[in-house]
Amino acid sequence: MSGLALSIVFIAAFLHATWNTMAKNSRKKIVFVWWFQLFSLIFYLPMFVYYWPANPVDSTGWVCILASGIIHFFYFLLLGGAYERGDLSLVYPISRGSGPLFVPLLAVLFIQEELHAVGVLGIVLIILGIYVIHLQAFSWQAAQVPFRTMGGDSFFWSFGTGLTIAVYSLVDKIGVEHVYPPIFIYCMFIVCWLIMTPYVFVRERDNIRPEWKSNKYYILLVGFLVLCTYMSILFAMRLSKVSYVVAVREVSIVFSALYGVFLFGEKYLSQKIAGSVLIAGGVVCIGFG
Repeated sequence: MSGLALSIVFIAAFLHATWNTMAKNSRKKIVFVWWFQLFSLIFYLPMFVYYWPANPVDSTGWVCILASGIIHFFYFLLLGGAYERGDLSLVYPISRGSGPLFVPLLAVLFIQEELHAVGVLGIVLIILGIYVIHLQAFSWQAAQVPFRTMGGDSFFWSFGTGLTIAVYSLVDKIGVEHVYPPIFIYCMFIVCWLIMTPYVFVRERDNIRPEWKSNKYYILLVGFLVLCTYMSILFAMRLSKVSYVVAVREVSIVFSALYGVFLFGEKYLSQKIAGSVLIAGGVVCIGFG
């Protein structure tokens, strides 16, 4: 993986952790997502208008845009459902860890990516680091906690979230080969927001106004950051293998863990340090791979 691609993904990971920290206190996640997507479309409309005339979209590009928008809607829906059914310490490692696990398998099968042994080792280290960073103790009992959730509602919602991450990452990798990233991400957001709008107005109508009143400043900030963050990832996908990009992107968990410790006084610093070291080692391996 090139130094430029690594740098882009690192910046995107930092921004991802930042806006997720802002979104932590949202009242109703799916409504919060609906609001910040709306403002992303408003903020980045001038960018879209600027790039649109010189970057036509072919038929494959439109298929990928439509598919990615639909998959992202289910991603946000499943992630919100997982958080409503399980604790953060259980949901996050399953949803984020299963994404990098699925992506290499799908990438090899469907787009014939070839992964080096050192790169595969890096992916494994990152998945292991995600697991360790969410442990509450270094003990056999604590290590078994995530696996005990298998069969429960939160596990299936979290696992489904990870699967959507893998699928939309593969679709987006194909899409940015046909569509300039700023055009791709903007059109994908339009599709996702249009699908989400009737759902929110039917199922969450009473939460729309309270969510805005409670979190309008966070909504505006996230609306600016989120599209910029994923646009950076799309550019990285044009430079490197999607399996590596998705794995390195999870360094955002390290930034998120640091935010948790220093901003919210969260515990289990030793586990977070150990997991961060494993993730860093995985990133180094992918860099060599």
